[in-house]
Amino acid sequence: MDFPAQIIKASSLTAKRLWASTRGSIAQLAAVAIPCCALVSIGAAELVAVSASESRFQSIADAGALEGAHYLALSVDPAVVRERTASFVEAQFDGWSDAPAYQSTYEIVDWNGQSAIKVLLNGNRPSFFANLLPRGGWKFRSEATAAPVGRTPLCVLATGSSGQTTNINLVHTSVIEAPDCGVHSNAKIVLANQAQIAGRRIQAVLTATGGMMKPAPGTGAAAIADPFASMTFPDTNSCPFTGYGQSNPIVYGPHGTHYLPPGIHCRRIVVKANATLVLEPGDHFFRKNLSLHGPARLTGEDVFLFFDHGSDPLFKSTGASVNLIGRKSGPYAGMVMATIAGYQPNISLPGKIVEQLLGVVYVRNGFLEVRGIGLAAEDSAWTVIVAKQVKTTGSARIRINADYEGSDVPVPNGVGPSGGQPGGDGTRLIE
Repeated sequence: MDFPAQIIKASSLTAKRLWASTRGSIAQLAAVAIPCCALVSIGAAELVAVSASESRFQSIADAGALEGAHYLALSVDPAVVRERTASFVEAQFDGWSDAPAYQSTYEIVDWNGQSAIKVLLNGNRPSFFANLLPRGGWKFRSEATAAPVGRTPLCVLATGSSGQTTNINLVHTSVIEAPDCGVHSNAKIVLANQAQIAGRRIQAVLTATGGMMKPAPGTGAAAIADPFASMTFPDTNSCPFTGYGQSNPIVYGPHGTHYLPPGIHCRRIVVKANATLVLEPGDHFFRKNLSLHGPARLTGEDVFLFFDHGSDPLFKSTGASVNLIGRKSGPYAGMVMATIAGYQPNISLPGKIVEQLLGVVYVRNGFLEVRGIGLAAEDSAWTVIVAKQVKTTGSARIRINADYEGSDVPVPNGVGPSGGQPGGDGTRLIE
C-alpha cells in the first residue's frame, strides 16, 4: 500500500473511532440531561404552585384577621371572637381543594390601647422525594393582625339583661333616628309593624328582629355595663308625707312666665294653659309629679331634673312643649333628666312636644317611652338615652343627635364618644 493510501486508511479509522467515541458521550450526556431537564421543569412547576399556595395562605390569614376585627368592633367576648375567626378560616380552607395541612392560633392583642386580633397560620405540604427536597416538605407561615378603626359614639343603651328581656321595643310606625351614633341592647331588640331604627351601628347581646333596621344589626355583642350605676342622688324622703306639703299642688298659670329655683320640690307642680315655667339653673329634685296642661311650656338651661318615687313627669298634653338643656357643671354635669326608682317613675314623653332634650336621659330601673306623634329632641345638639328599657309607640320619632362639640354641656364618661366603641367605620390590617 502506498503512503497516501495508508494516510487515507488511517484517517478513516480515526474518524470512525472518533465518531464512535462522540456517540457514546452524547448518549451519556443525554442520559444525564434529560432527567435533569425533567426535574427542572417539575421543580419550576412545583415552585409556582408553592408560591401560589404561600400567597393564598397569607390571603386567608389577612381575611381571617379582618373578620375577627369585625366582631371586636361589636365588643363581642374575646372567646367568641376567636371562635368565629377560627370558623371563618376553616371555611376558607374547606373551599381550597388541595390545601396544605395547617395549624392556626388566634390571639387578642393590644394595639394603641385598643383590642386587635392576630391570626397565625402554619402550614405544610409534601415535596420531592418523600419530602427530602426540601427536607420535611414545604412549610408556610403567615401572620396578620387587624383592628377596628374609627369609633361609634354610644347614644342609646338599654341596660336590662335579665332572662330573655326585650329591652328595645318599637311598635307601629315609630322610629329611633341615630345617624351618627350607636344603639345597643344588653338583651333583645324587637321591632313590630313598620317601626324603624336608623343608626350608625345597631347591636344586641341576644337578637335583633322585626321592622326595619339600617344598617343591619349585629348580634352576639358583649353587654355594656350601666355607666351611671354608681351615681348617687339626694334623698327626698325629708319631704313631709302628710299635710299641706303633699296634698296641695303648686299651680303656675294660666298665663305668664314663672321661675322655679333649684332644690327639692316636695309638692306637685302643675303648669297650666299658656303659662311658661322656667327652671332656674341647678339641680331640681321632684318628690311629686310635674305636669303640663294645655299649651304650657317647660324650659330650662343648665338644669338637671330628678324624679323620685311617685313623681312621674306627666308631659301628656300634645299642645305643651319641653325645651331643656342639661347641667354644665357639678356632680350631674351632662345629665338632663333621670329617675332610679323601680318600675315607677318611668319617663314618658310625647314626641311632638319635646323640642330640645340636650344631655343624658337616665332611667335606671324603668323605661323611657316616646309616644304619640311627632319628632322629639330634633333641636338638641346631642342626646344620650340610658334606660333599662326603651320604647317607642304610635308614629312618634326621637332624633338622637351627636354634635358633641356643638354644645357647652359636657358629655359624661361612659357614653357618647367616651363610651363609643372602636370599629365604627370598619376594620383594617395593621400588620
